[in-house]
Amino acid sequence: MASIAAVMHEDLSASRRLAVVLKGLSSLYGIGVQCRTRLFRKRWRVSHRLPCKVVSIGNITLGGTGKTPMSVYMARLIHGFGCRVAIVSRGYKGSAEKNGGGVVSNGHALLMDPSSAGDEPFLMAQQLLPLGIPVIVGRDRVRAGRRAVQRYQTEVIVLDDGFQHMRLKRDLDIVLLDAQHPFGNGYLVPRGTLREPLSSLSRADACLLTRCPRVAITKRFAGHSQTNRSLTGDNRRRPVFAAAHAPFISEYFSAKHSDGWAAKIQMNEWHGCPVFAFSGIARNDTFQKMVCEMGFELRGYAAFADHHHYSRDDIVAIARQAGRKGAQLLVTTEKDRVKLDATWLRNMPLLVVGVRMDLGVYAEAFEHFVARKLGLPATSGP
Repeated sequence: MASIAAVMHEDLSASRRLAVVLKGLSSLYGIGVQCRTRLFRKRWRVSHRLPCKVVSIGNITLGGTGKTPMSVYMARLIHGFGCRVAIVSRGYKGSAEKNGGGVVSNGHALLMDPSSAGDEPFLMAQQLLPLGIPVIVGRDRVRAGRRAVQRYQTEVIVLDDGFQHMRLKRDLDIVLLDAQHPFGNGYLVPRGTLREPLSSLSRADACLLTRCPRVAITKRFAGHSQTNRSLTGDNRRRPVFAAAHAPFISEYFSAKHSDGWAAKIQMNEWHGCPVFAFSGIARNDTFQKMVCEMGFELRGYAAFADHHHYSRDDIVAIARQAGRKGAQLLVTTEKDRVKLDATWLRNMPLLVVGVRMDLGVYAEAFEHFVARKLGLPATSGP
């Protein structure tokens, strides 16, 4: 696995023979993707239309572009238009995914735990509960969408990670691209991180460059020239927006505050504090970098596989390692937090860092674009 990861990220020390094998497998994978797309395009496979508007948030690379915070952003935006909105997600790694799906939140209460819902849908449900926005999961997202309409009279569905889910017709397709590595290493999986050929971007209505530096959203940002050429290669005018991942302190846990509380303190109050961070997300390296940029003194880091299910022993081991490094705090992500039992956090305080999408100067144009595509009046932001 380490060798495959090295090849995917262009490690020159990786086996050239393995790279050749993976490139051959990528070619076969690409043929399969194109055949599947052609089946839907020729209507030999059926795409279903729901009795409501559908907005897809997706990407063309493996993980880490910010689909979860962007789905939350979009749901809040559409709620601000005065529409009844719900999120539909596959519920990856949750037990409900394999058992016909279900309702994570009805907009009034959480009805599943993270192990049933999947960590990301649970996190979205938790964040959107104050607005009364339901979250539904299921491998069959056509069925999940119908459930949302029938139970909650949903007018707009936000389809989380929906770009490749062509069984469900959509009214707006937004593709997220990491501004630092928009197309990975340029190869399809397993040789690279592309889930589809770049030609698939022709299906997108708009692209959003995520993880942009803060300066990029304070003025109009042309983006990388290579990115722009690839996005306009089909000679279709397609809007390109930019967003930064804005971190904030979501919760604080300690022996005195074992239930957690939303921190009302400023992040600079923790500036220079020695911390030990851990995460189990698609791009652990980006969280590690974020912790440093927030002004913490990073004494150590524990990286786990995406969607890792923590045990009490994991947290005890992390706390011991942090103690040996001289850390005063543990730091993790909101996605990891939902899988932690607060009773485990007795040996060392824990800060939970959340991420919001910040579109800066692009926010107003993006709002008007979404409203126009959905036939809605643009009234207020998320």
